[in-house]
Amino acid sequence: MRRLNIFFDVDNTLIMWNGTLRNHTRHVFERLRDSGHTIYIWSGVGIRRWEMERANLDEFVADYFWKPLDRHHQRLPELGVTLVPDFVIDDHKTVVDAFGGYHISDMAGPDDKELLAVLRAIEEMARGDETIGDTEEPLTDEGVEVE
Repeated sequence: MRRLNIFFDVDNTLIMWNGTLRNHTRHVFERLRDSGHTIYIWSGVGIRRWEMERANLDEFVADYFWKPLDRHHQRLPELGVTLVPDFVIDDHKTVVDAFGGYHISDMAGPDDKELLAVLRAIEEMARGDETIGDTEEPLTDEGVEVE
């Protein structure tokens, strides 16, 4: 299995507009870490370590970066991003189109399971079952155990 560098956006991806953490975030982070993947957090509004600490997720995060909002690949060095993401999860489709990954909805209801679909897409890519590119999976938890 391939080990991936996975970049999560914060606003409306992990932390919703009302300040709540998206469902299944901790479970997904634990599964990714336990599978040997590296989790990074980036945001177009700056370093978001405080938010991850407040949500008790900092232990899973290898590093934090500013996210390029335009000229995505060209701006990585300028923003101090020292590697190219293998898989991004973002509510902005342009970022996902630039790097490959999962375009996540910026809305999450009480029964939201979209991060479980993200986990499944990452696991498929790590096994070599999925090519890099924008992935939008159905919102089911089939094949993903939730503790």
